[in-house]
Amino acid sequence: MLLTYGFFVRSGKPMNTDALNLQAPAVWRNSPEICALADGERHLGHTVRIGGRWYAFDATHFNERADGFRNLGSFASLVSAREAVELNSCRAIPEYAGAA
Repeated sequence: MLLTYGFFVRSGKPMNTDALNLQAPAVWRNSPEICALADGERHLGHTVRIGGRWYAFDATHFNERADGFRNLGSFASLVSAREAVELNSCRAIPEYAGAA
């Protein structure tokens, strides 16, 4: 199930993080122009409204030039942009990730 804005608002349930090995649930933080998805430790991705379209970015991966976030594309709706962020940035984290 995708964890779109509507899911959070209607159910009030945070993302299930058991399979993701995260310490805190990932939640969306919202403003009229920018929305960011983060868990207790990391910025996972964000959407930005520019000229009436929503642009989605995966903050867990570099772009092709390795000088910024991965651009996931532009979308007509905020829901679609958020789905793109969730599908691309909320993947399982290897057990060794973050190990010292």
